[in-house]
Amino acid sequence: MNIGIFTDCYYPQINGVVTSVMMLQEELEKRGHKVTIITVKVPHHIEESINVIRIKSIPIIRMNEFRLGISFNVPLIRMIKALELDLVHTHTEFSVGLFGKYMAKILDVPLVHTYHTMYEDYTHYIYNLKYGQRVVKKMVTKSCKVYAKKYSCIIAPTDKTLVSLRKYGIKNDIHILPTGIDIDKFAKIEADELAIAALRRKYHINESDFVLLSLGRISKEKNIEFLLGQMPELTKLHKQLKLVIVGDGPYLNPLLKQYDALNLDKHVIFVGRVPYEEIGQYYKMADVFVSASYTETQGLTIIEAMASELGVVVYDDTNVKGIVMEGESGRLFKTESELKHQITDAINHPSKTVAMRERGLEIVKSLSKESYAENAEKIYNLLVEKHT
Repeated sequence: MNIGIFTDCYYPQINGVVTSVMMLQEELEKRGHKVTIITVKVPHHIEESINVIRIKSIPIIRMNEFRLGISFNVPLIRMIKALELDLVHTHTEFSVGLFGKYMAKILDVPLVHTYHTMYEDYTHYIYNLKYGQRVVKKMVTKSCKVYAKKYSCIIAPTDKTLVSLRKYGIKNDIHILPTGIDIDKFAKIEADELAIAALRRKYHINESDFVLLSLGRISKEKNIEFLLGQMPELTKLHKQLKLVIVGDGPYLNPLLKQYDALNLDKHVIFVGRVPYEEIGQYYKMADVFVSASYTETQGLTIIEAMASELGVVVYDDTNVKGIVMEGESGRLFKTESELKHQITDAINHPSKTVAMRERGLEIVKSLSKESYAENAEKIYNLLVEKHT
């Protein structure tokens, strides 16, 4: 099959959408399909793959790490036509996604879309004043409903996303397809003791320290300030507690101000962005992965942590239903007191964490990248058959 994937997010960006797209591309190609990525040009990045078409782009105001493609020109349309695509799969609701919809119509091929983001949770990027958020959220959900029209089907990473889309009034066929992860990359990676020792020396982490890890894009909706807010009290109870924050993003400066105000320099470490191929050792270095985000559609870093056999303490949201089960495969919280209790329990009862880690690994093995591509292929075949 000849597949065109249209996305605003792609390498060298690093986020959940990029991970999902690149993994799908890789595994579909292993299954014998031809996959072409249509995405935006990124300044200073030189594209080396012949199967990636990059289009002119401009940065988005207040979100410079994201870019809008300037598409809909005759030479580009001719280039896409020449690919003779059998199916278009869009992974964005913005410029490149709209271009993908247009090309699917021109080519008369099935059109499928993955909803990676529930935009009602991100309206602060559009309108950050206290009043008027309700109106903006209604506008966003209505826009999602309008956008979904004409799609042959919608892919939702989790049941949480499906429920939200139905609430928006979207009536398209919806398939739940969790994004896979490279299980072997995390489950089979050996802890490089020399590398881990070097990391600990670099960040002044002692052998006796208990390390919490937060890893991912640093944005307001990730709710990292909630974690920082609990650290003063937690460190009074547990003197050897360290929180390592790996990642970069638009909310870094407010977090650094909070960090300074709370005098957390001895207990919180900001690492910055780390190449994807190196993050495995950060998972191996930590004692527990912690996430306070309540806007995740799936939470790939949580799954990566579990595949790395790392204990997890995460916000109790429907996106982790069936994956992180309280006391069985991880620890859940919603309130400040629950978070402090769960971290204290992890510190005081390491044997419980070991049992949860083992169960967590069993659960996430079903979310392999191979299963991801196999199930996507089934959806594609169904749509192509219906279309002919």
